[in-house]
Amino acid sequence: MTSMKLVGLNTKWYRYKNNLTQEDYANKTKFKMAYISIIETGNANLTCKNINFIAKSFNIKHELLFRENTAKLAKKSPIRINMYRKNQSK
Repeated sequence: MTSMKLVGLNTKWYRYKNNLTQEDYANKTKFKMAYISIIETGNANLTCKNINFIAKSFNIKHELLFRENTAKLAKKSPIRINMYRKNQSK
């Protein structure tokens, strides 16, 4: 898996873990929703500054954005956060 894909999927994973929609995360970070989507699909060529910013927004160390095990979990996550919230409440 490429670094861009790892960071993207882990961004998605931590966003889900924090129960944030892409819109919520956009409001929190001031990123545009379209950019968040590009990040999460692994199509954004992020700068180190943006990787650090994403990590800081989740209160995690930046190296956690490169973990394969959470990236694999993110692949299995539902497309929409509201589906995820329903699954969490069971």
